[in-house]
Amino acid sequence: MGVIWKTVLVALVCLVAADVAGAIAVTVFDILPLQFVSAGLAYAIWLVVGGFCGLYAYNIAGAWASPNAEPGAPDWSARSGASDIGTGIVITSLVVVGALAGFFYAIYWSKGVAGDDYVPDSAPHSIVFFLAVAIAVIAARFFLMPTPDKNALSQ
Repeated sequence: MGVIWKTVLVALVCLVAADVAGAIAVTVFDILPLQFVSAGLAYAIWLVVGGFCGLYAYNIAGAWASPNAEPGAPDWSARSGASDIGTGIVITSLVVVGALAGFFYAIYWSKGVAGDDYVPDSAPHSIVFFLAVAIAVIAARFFLMPTPDKNALSQ
């Protein structure tokens, strides 16, 4: 399996796991008799869950798609070719998230279905979740890659 199929599989599994975790968190906060709970809490939950989903999906897909290393080798992002793998993961993840957003628009959001605070029923919450996933994957590509050694470049 190549980078694309591994990334699609990892992204879908992470999105489903994050959706379940987010739904549980929203339900728990909805049930608890907490003072000062506002409508913004559900958006904050989906933003945080989406961010972690994107970071986990990027790292898991990268570790699975990169060539196997011997024990004691550095993380996959520090190996040669990691930037190409990371770019492939970003592009594939964005296509998966975009395709899911289009799919949910076609079956839920354009039909006037009013979901409570859950993804994918609620369009605004789903958009926050999908944007958080996309931004986290893009950020992971640029912030989790090691910087090249300046001494090695000058020689």
